[in-house]
Amino acid sequence: MRIRPYGLGIFGCIALTLLIAPLRTAIDLSNIALLYVLLVVATAVWSGRGPAVVTALLGSLAFAYVFVPPYFSLAITEVQHLITALIMLGVALLVGHLTSTLKNHVEAAKVREQHSRALYVLASQLTAAQTPADVLKISNHFLTTSFSVDDVRIYSPDAFDNLPAPLSPAGLADIIASRNLATVPVPGTTRALTVVPLRVARGLQGVLGFVLDDAGTLTGHARELLEIMASVVAVALERIHCAELAKTTEVKMASETLRSTILSALSHDLRTPLTALVGMADTLAEGRATEPEKQRAMIVAIRDQGLTINRLVSNLLEMARLQSGAVTLNKAWQPVEEVIGASLQQMRMQLDGHPVKVEIMSMLPPVEIDSVLMERALCNLLENATKYSPPGTGIDLSAGQVNNWLEIEICDRGPGLPDGCEAEIFGLFRRGQCESNIPGVGLGLAIVRTIVEAHGGRVDAENRSDGGACFKVRLPMETPPLVAELEAQA
Repeated sequence: MRIRPYGLGIFGCIALTLLIAPLRTAIDLSNIALLYVLLVVATAVWSGRGPAVVTALLGSLAFAYVFVPPYFSLAITEVQHLITALIMLGVALLVGHLTSTLKNHVEAAKVREQHSRALYVLASQLTAAQTPADVLKISNHFLTTSFSVDDVRIYSPDAFDNLPAPLSPAGLADIIASRNLATVPVPGTTRALTVVPLRVARGLQGVLGFVLDDAGTLTGHARELLEIMASVVAVALERIHCAELAKTTEVKMASETLRSTILSALSHDLRTPLTALVGMADTLAEGRATEPEKQRAMIVAIRDQGLTINRLVSNLLEMARLQSGAVTLNKAWQPVEEVIGASLQQMRMQLDGHPVKVEIMSMLPPVEIDSVLMERALCNLLENATKYSPPGTGIDLSAGQVNNWLEIEICDRGPGLPDGCEAEIFGLFRRGQCESNIPGVGLGLAIVRTIVEAHGGRVDAENRSDGGACFKVRLPMETPPLVAELEAQA
């Protein structure tokens, strides 16, 4: 029992008596009694029920001894004065009790409000948790700030065979069956291992365990708070588990779709040229093409079909290399004209029959790029233009600087892009004309996007107003080292 609150009540009673004793003839007894009742109320608010009862008893004695005639005597001769003293005592005790009860309710409401706020913060933080480790970290912070605990752990069902002492698998099974919070004393200490089952509608997610310094401090409200907290944690773990299942299922479905797409594309785009190769090879082998011109034409066709298969396999290997993240950009300052010229030179055979109109802004500064990869990207765009452009139609290629960006645009005179597919065609195995007889599996533009984005740029596609499609590559331009040094010296 704490002495100080009682001392404050006793001191207040003595001080009030000494203060109003000289005025006892000037103040009515009922008013004096009200002053003592007021003192009891103040004591109840400040110190609680016990000190208020002591103050009420002591105040009644002081009232009867000092203020009720005959003075300084507890022998009350008049019935009216006795009734007044008894009523004062009863009212003081009742008011003190009610005030103390109200104070306890207010304090309990404040605690519940604090706990509700803490639970709200906990639930808000758990919504952002991505892994069970995140849930454990957030739960540990909540428990250590709300209770005096340490060694917070979450035991998943597959870890029930490796439990710390003094918890045993059999004891844990009993706790789980009870569905309630339980404490297991730690031998030789006042501490206790507290275990709360983490249950959701689907089943048991595990148990939450922590070491409490004093299990006796767990009041009914504290136990209720911990069980609510465990429910929130269990829901968070269930959400993470379901998200992982959904992600795994999505990856499996995407992998299956990708596998089917690859098989479908390869079966079409490999079978067609291989069939042609076998047919032309049989024709040559059987001597049915006797004229030199026909033989030469078949040999050229065999070469073209072989190049088609080679480009297909090269694109597959290149995309696999880019997707694996094993590509390191070997950047160097390159003149834009040389990169474009090298790309046109590599594509000279495919561009035969498609006149290319090249417009490059004069005095373009060099750009820091991986020339090999960037030439590959431009070659893929040029190849795409030749595939979809009718024979004899031209291809426009332009390059220029817009603000701090290098823009390279390649436009064709083909059928254009289907409405709404301007962004989708850069995806893996996506094609603008899915049912066309033009060979390809939809890798070229995906490779272009991967290379350009690796350089910090972007590639866009749109339809030309007068027919055809345009592909625009935008690359960031920086000041070359020599120019930067000259500007710094100036």
